[in-house]
Amino acid sequence: MQALLDANISVASSCHGDGVCCKCVITIIEGLDNLSPRTETEIELLDRNPLPPEKRVSCQTQITGDIKIDTGYW
Repeated sequence: MQALLDANISVASSCHGDGVCCKCVITIIEGLDNLSPRTETEIELLDRNPLPPEKRVSCQTQITGDIKIDTGYW
């Protein structure tokens, strides 16, 4: 999520990146392999809020290469 905010890309969040609300979900259009593995926190969130593989909780995801996303915010 911080990389999105640093790039002036709006992303929803009510927990300020604490991995609680699951509102900062983004869709990975390209570059899914350029993201960190799911954290334990993200896995726990997905137990309560199932998402398809191309959706990631941005506050729990690190970017390791080029990606193309849709935040769905607007």
